Amino acid sequence: MMVRRRKNLTLREIAELAGTSKSTVSRVLTNHSSVSPETRARVQKVIEERGYQPNFFARGLAGGPTGLVAVLVPEINSGFYAEVLRGMDDVASKNMAHLLTSIAHGADDLFDLWRSFCREGRADGVVVVAPPRAFFRKGIRKLELPAVLCAARPPEGAQRWQAVDSVTVDNEKGFTALLHHLVQIGCRSFIHVAGPQDVFDGQERRNAFEKFMEAHVNLSGQVIEAGFNPEDGLHAAESYLERSDVVPDAFVCFNDSTAYGVLESLRRRKLEAGRDVMVTGCDDEPAAQSLGLTSLRMPMREMGRECSRLLLERIRVRNREIPPRNIVFGLELQIRSSSLGHRRNRW
Repeated sequence: MMVRRRKNLTLREIAELAGTSKSTVSRVLTNHSSVSPETRARVQKVIEERGYQPNFFARGLAGGPTGLVAVLVPEINSGFYAEVLRGMDDVASKNMAHLLTSIAHGADDLFDLWRSFCREGRADGVVVVAPPRAFFRKGIRKLELPAVLCAARPPEGAQRWQAVDSVTVDNEKGFTALLHHLVQIGCRSFIHVAGPQDVFDGQERRNAFEKFMEAHVNLSGQVIEAGFNPEDGLHAAESYLERSDVVPDAFVCFNDSTAYGVLESLRRRKLEAGRDVMVTGCDDEPAAQSLGLTSLRMPMREMGRECSRLLLERIRVRNREIPPRNIVFGLELQIRSSSLGHRRNRW
């Protein structure tokens, strides 16, 4: 016997059952502030009782709001992306919005994804997470959708993007506090395992490291190129240790993931982090806590929440001018066994 699926309600049918208009139902679905609490409650009760499932794409193609927020990421290679998405969804879900996430394959593909979402009505707004700098070199005439940058700020030459909200962290202040901690426990020679220089955080953290070294002439510091992943950190540390006769006092890593690779390289040489050499990361992922890795806590979920909040505000007041906002979070130093300074008596 064929089972007939229950037909999804239309907006007009919901409006009739709730005793209101079709346009009011649409405003409830997009969480518009103009709907009274009593009317909103009636509409939501019908939606819940009848199991209504909105057709997001059809609404977008018809020129109406979709209730979807596009999140574009260049890759997913660490816990950073997952935590940011969780934070974004915390706010989106409370506002009856859904995330539509796409992973790009390079800067060109990331730009093409952004452009397609803008032109095809597939989302009401876009968050671009940690885009490479090449993304901003693409020429655009106007920003066709509300947009927010996460873990990025546009370079000075990207004029159109200067009007976009951004959510970042204070890398310089965080890395300065981290390096002061290492100096206080006796470290004098440092290796910075650098992240990609075509992303905002990678460049900012390297700049902070080099600035600190320039200000402290009694210290020695060197930068070695790595990437995002444990494999990148492992390869960078292996290459350095193979060609160097001296183990530095500290490896200061771009993020926790590259620090995991450095820790593995030290383990292979029977060197202990926190005794033979200090190792630090950034992000403060759960694995960092388990491994005793000193790290800078990056408020990833809070950043995601702020991205959603800024974007939803722009979507609601789309025709109103709002000056660009840059929200900057702090990085909190978490000291663990990988930099407790057990080598102090050797200096």
